[in-house]
Amino acid sequence: MTKWILRGGLAAAALALVLALGAAGWLTERFIATKPQVSGEAEAVGLPASAQIVRDEHGVAHIFGETDADVYFAVGYAHAAERYFQMDMARRYVQGRLAEALGDDYVRTDARARIRGYPGAAEAVLSNLSDETRAALEAYVAGVNARLTRGAPAPEYAVLRMPIEPWRPIDSAAVNIFLAHDLAAGGADDWDRAALADALSPDQLDQFLDPFPDWAPTMLKDADVRATLDGVEVLPLEEIGETLRGRDADSEAQAQPENRPGSNAWVVSGERTESGAPLLANDPHLGLGAPSIWYFVRLNLSYGPVIGGTIPGTPSVVLGRNAHGAWGFTNTGFDVIDYVERDPGAIDVTERRETIRVRGGDDVELVIRETPEGPVLDEQWFDLSPFDPDKLVVWRSTSTHPDNDSADATLAIMKSTGWDSFVDAVRGWTAPMQNMHYAGIDGTIGYTTAGLLPVRDEAGEWTGFVPFDELPRVENPRGGYIASGNNLVAGDVYPYPLPGSYAVYRAPRIEAMIEATERHDAESFAAMQLDVTSLHIRRILPALLAAEPESELGAAAIARLEGWDASLDPDEPEGLIVSAWLRALSAAIWSDELGALAGRFDQPRRAFLEDVLAGDASAWCDDVRTASVERCATIAGLALDAAMARTAAQYGEDIDAWRWGEVHQAVFDHAFTGQPILGGMFTVREPVGGDGSTVNVGHFSYAAGNYDAYHGASMRAIYDLADLNESRFMHAPGQSGHPLSAHYDDLAPMWAAGEYFQIRDDWTPENPPEGARTLRLVPAGGGE
Repeated sequence: MTKWILRGGLAAAALALVLALGAAGWLTERFIATKPQVSGEAEAVGLPASAQIVRDEHGVAHIFGETDADVYFAVGYAHAAERYFQMDMARRYVQGRLAEALGDDYVRTDARARIRGYPGAAEAVLSNLSDETRAALEAYVAGVNARLTRGAPAPEYAVLRMPIEPWRPIDSAAVNIFLAHDLAAGGADDWDRAALADALSPDQLDQFLDPFPDWAPTMLKDADVRATLDGVEVLPLEEIGETLRGRDADSEAQAQPENRPGSNAWVVSGERTESGAPLLANDPHLGLGAPSIWYFVRLNLSYGPVIGGTIPGTPSVVLGRNAHGAWGFTNTGFDVIDYVERDPGAIDVTERRETIRVRGGDDVELVIRETPEGPVLDEQWFDLSPFDPDKLVVWRSTSTHPDNDSADATLAIMKSTGWDSFVDAVRGWTAPMQNMHYAGIDGTIGYTTAGLLPVRDEAGEWTGFVPFDELPRVENPRGGYIASGNNLVAGDVYPYPLPGSYAVYRAPRIEAMIEATERHDAESFAAMQLDVTSLHIRRILPALLAAEPESELGAAAIARLEGWDASLDPDEPEGLIVSAWLRALSAAIWSDELGALAGRFDQPRRAFLEDVLAGDASAWCDDVRTASVERCATIAGLALDAAMARTAAQYGEDIDAWRWGEVHQAVFDHAFTGQPILGGMFTVREPVGGDGSTVNVGHFSYAAGNYDAYHGASMRAIYDLADLNESRFMHAPGQSGHPLSAHYDDLAPMWAAGEYFQIRDDWTPENPPEGARTLRLVPAGGGE
């Protein structure tokens, strides 16, 4: 969570201090002092009764307490002990307070957060809490602060010489907004379209921002959508007409480029399993970092066990299972952000000033302008170059909507007892908008969208939101499964438009694997989650093999790819061959048309590339800077020759000796990555297969100049509804955020190898499993 917040320059003076002191002894002393206590007894200020944190062999925290308040208190204590720096950075990001701790490199980040209204959105989350959620949060906050009274909770504070502030309920609300911000979709698409409009013709623009292809499946099938909407009052299609369904380019479903949030989830009914009970798989794709965004727990609450991933800074299990069912989420891809141009005199604008405190520098006075539609973006802090300089650019986003009840919804999900109560639980969910998959022990499987989906008129104005009961939803679909790879949720039979950008290639691969096995079990689901076969490469490989290289290396690469099954195995060379080739080919196809903008669009655009190579947009193969007209086979051959020459210069000319996993490594980077001494201590790397189009995803950036996977499966879970204790979990690099902990990076090699662990609820603190360690929390001074 913290790695991209702090990617800019990082408190250089503090790091220089570390180097000046030189001194491994100085570092070691401070690192050891902050190492989490995991056994014995600890007095905890404010603890109502008593609690126990039993960490199993993988560091997963099994939390027991006399009351639910004790359990939530202990969650806060555990989070603070192992993840407080991560929590602190997330709250400071949302509150626009990074510069006051880290210096002037973060003034721009702070200004953007404040202008967008994130601090106010967090206040709205807090004010909307139910009494029950507020009580859980207050107990959690007390637990966090109880740990802080025992000394510095993380080594980063010593290195950076940062002050440690207490945790407040508003800080947990800020973490909620952090997630809503991180997963919101649509803003980048608006910027892209505006920027490209001057460089490309309308036809070229539509081709480059490729529509979601007709051949790719929607998540919900038409028959299920019709059956679900039967009896639900929605506007007839003829009344919606062009006003809502407007088929202009801004409202169409687009094929997603690779720098967008994603995830996989699928659920199958008992008719498709060996056990006769449902199975559910989920692997959210997020930026990889150290520590992990997830902290796995087992909460033993008055209404039963809840097991799964928490987000440090908040008390609830976001993804997981209880005694009645399991749930998994993916991003919808729906467009919930708009940049809106307004005439300065045509809209009411209010103005206020805030001060950004800057560590080691002068304070910055920030002017914030707001309208009834949203904040006005300032070119001092935002890149507004694609927009009309004579107009105001107003930012609209559901992530800052004042009626945000997502925190209540998360707690209600934990208490759900079946499909109907699960759906009721997410009624208040606002942002981020999610695809939610469910499987119950009663055999029910279901899917619902949750969140605010804007309805736009033909001018693009927001006229309201799709009512909750009219959002896409299905219970026990006819085909016996529901699969999401961030693909388009529903086709035209759904009565509201679904503008956004959607991944193309993972979902059909998932569906094909579901259909290929008559009866599934946890092993077949694991094989699916670990699949590194690229449907995209399979579809374009015939066109690639028609290339006309001129070099011996190019010819050798073609020979190696002939008969290849498009599996990007980390122990084989083909992944490197084709990735280097596609990088060079992409630049050759669109850099001449885009000119100076080419650097901005440096991510793979796979659906567009397929269209070009299939002949649907082959004019892009012609280099407009030359007098001749180049064919795709010629351009592909030249790109292959260049790519192989460059790759051979780095890794040697023996193509058969190349290994994809040696260059395609998952990098769990930290705020200190790249810094002397500290970078090697905090950064975790593991070789992986796949790419941005495979089910086992491993996104890399063309712009980075390497193949490091920066985005992938942040966790994996397989829920077995025949026996929930047989469910499987994995995340990486580890449970702890402390680099001296055995659980800082112990899960990373297991994650890369496709292994899993279990989190069972069939033992107590009196009979813990082998390797477990117990920390008993007792009230300070004998209680209150």
